[in-house]
Amino acid sequence: MNNKVATIEFEGLEAFLQQKARALVTTLEQGNLASAIELINELQQARHQVFYNEVGHLTRGLHEAIKAFSSDIDEKMSSNADDSLPAMADASDRLAYVIELTEKTSHETMDRVDVSLSLVDRLDNQSERFRDLLLLVGQLEGEFKALDGVYDRTCAVKDESEKTIEQLRSVLTDILVSQSVQDITGQLIRRVITLMTQVEIQLVKLMEMAAKVERLSGFELLAGEDAEASQQSEDIAAQGPQARTKQKSAVSDQDEVDELLSSLGF
Repeated sequence: MNNKVATIEFEGLEAFLQQKARALVTTLEQGNLASAIELINELQQARHQVFYNEVGHLTRGLHEAIKAFSSDIDEKMSSNADDSLPAMADASDRLAYVIELTEKTSHETMDRVDVSLSLVDRLDNQSERFRDLLLLVGQLEGEFKALDGVYDRTCAVKDESEKTIEQLRSVLTDILVSQSVQDITGQLIRRVITLMTQVEIQLVKLMEMAAKVERLSGFELLAGEDAEASQQSEDIAAQGPQARTKQKSAVSDQDEVDELLSSLGF
């Protein structure tokens, strides 16, 4: 019995199923049970193979997107950082580091805004004390001709100063609110990073599981795969993905995920 099925892509699955279904009906009508069982096995293999291929392409697509994103972060970090920048092999680590720097800057900004607001309050208090001095000037204005008009001009300056202080307080408050939103945004981005990492890890696990099932079932889905690549895949798959592990032979970073996907034909 032939258990080998030619590689089938998702786009050609419907045509393949229709062809095999017609052949199965014909075979059953002819009473050829052995051939019918073989056709049923081929249909089952085709279903697993298409699922395997689609998950593989999805995993590769996500992996390449993460790698590209990681490269973009590398370029920006290299152009805006000094030699003390730590070396990080994982895209999620890079982005987490960027978020950490952003949050640190955001918190420093909020601290400075708080200090600025306290200074604005001090100016406001000084303005209130200045009001008492103005009342005294107003009383002396009638006694000294040289003070004519000083009270009105000084009051105008004081009013303008109070408006400026209020505007400054409003702007600083807006900055404080904006930085608070930035802090929340950083938390959301952290969750997205975690989600992306978990999705990639689970997809890699699924690929490893599917590869093991195919090998145990005797299916050869990857035409032309040499013995060295197959052995390499088995060695990597046997350990499973282990994020941020110290063991070099485990799937722990983007390079090893890339190696695993390549060994599986994706």
